[in-house]
Amino acid sequence: MDDIQGKVFNDFEPTSYTDGSYLGMVKHSKESKKHYEMKFKEELVKVNQRLRSSKTKVSIESTKGALQLRATLPLKPDDTHPQGKLTKQYKISLGIPANFEGLKTAEEEAYELGRLIARKMFVWNDKYLGTKAVQKNNITFDKFCEQLEERFFEKRKRTLKSENTFDGFKYPFKKYFSGSEIITIDAIKKRVLTTTQPYVRKRAIVAACFICKQLDIEHSFNDLKLPLIPSKRNIPSDEEIKISFKLFDEYFTALPLKREQSVQKNKLHKIIYILMSAYGLRPREILNQPDIDWFVSKNNAQKTFKVHESNKTGYREVFPFMPELLDLVDVNSDSDLINSLRNAIKWQDIKLLTARVTEISKYFSKVGIPFKPYDLRHACAIRAHLQGVPIKAAADNLGHSVEMHTKVYQRWFGLENRRKAFEQTFEDINEIDRLRDELTRAKQEIADLKLKLARTKLEKMV
Repeated sequence: MDDIQGKVFNDFEPTSYTDGSYLGMVKHSKESKKHYEMKFKEELVKVNQRLRSSKTKVSIESTKGALQLRATLPLKPDDTHPQGKLTKQYKISLGIPANFEGLKTAEEEAYELGRLIARKMFVWNDKYLGTKAVQKNNITFDKFCEQLEERFFEKRKRTLKSENTFDGFKYPFKKYFSGSEIITIDAIKKRVLTTTQPYVRKRAIVAACFICKQLDIEHSFNDLKLPLIPSKRNIPSDEEIKISFKLFDEYFTALPLKREQSVQKNKLHKIIYILMSAYGLRPREILNQPDIDWFVSKNNAQKTFKVHESNKTGYREVFPFMPELLDLVDVNSDSDLINSLRNAIKWQDIKLLTARVTEISKYFSKVGIPFKPYDLRHACAIRAHLQGVPIKAAADNLGHSVEMHTKVYQRWFGLENRRKAFEQTFEDINEIDRLRDELTRAKQEIADLKLKLARTKLEKMV
């Protein structure tokens, strides 16, 4: 039982949902929870089998997230039996949570209760009557934060992906839910209300809901939500992307001291810029175990980029949305360029990976890039639409769902891109009309030639 918790997910391989949205995360969470509950039920059966084998007249049941002991006991004070018997079957709740650690505690309590029954020494006291049951919410915010990692991974498989999720998940707990105060609904609400920005409030509410779920407190924070106002984004055009790429060399040329570290850092961010612009990759997908050998391979005729399976939405092979951008760098001849990327992907832990991803945005800003790294990904989503790429194909290439593609990324389509889309559509319509007219004229010419040929044949016969 001691190490069962760590082995729960050894044989669990969750489906890689190609959906980075909330819906995709919910699917993944449900799958993990289902596996955990299956393993927990299996362990509960084993515990009850051990109790029966030892002739302990107590069993353990799980109800609504808590464990109870079930046994035939002397009547409670002021209780009666309809048939006048002196014993009755009872469920005893000791405030033990229905998890693997709780199951260990419940088994110990079952053996203790079984010994009391066997020796006819059982008496109803405060413990078994429930008046001294453990209070689930009698815990401070600091204590909860200490247990946060254990609680988070209790029903999740520990992988690079889940560790990355936890790395971002823990931030609001440390910032808004720390201190020696006992956790209560009022205390939680007070801390949520200290946030005034909609997205910050949203993260605080997610943390508050997690606390309530863990401590079996029923509460909703819907009344505290703030309306989310989409921030404006400067989605670069294809021409702006090409022009901005020159800023890397301009920045490096202006440096007073050109140390080797500066050389490598500039080369690294140049290749990252190109990969994000051409493929619409997430920054983390470039630095988290990409298949560099395949990318530079002569066999890679279509210049695809292979994203590692441990990333947000699993493995995928990405086609370039803008292949001409790859001509701005020579990945086959410039070995330093690729080596800078190979060195960057050699990280030891999730914190270093996160730090390197964060550095991308800082370096882009330092160079003078007039948009955020992620705007390059949005630009690919828009470009795919203008290119006429089917939505499903574009969504799969970007590594998210059709829902995410249409509801979120197309939000940044903008007036100028709408104008381009309409102009392209009208150009296509005009081209179709022109080709249709040419086809009609060609058919008429063929008909005229056939008629002329027929007349010529008749004249020769005469």
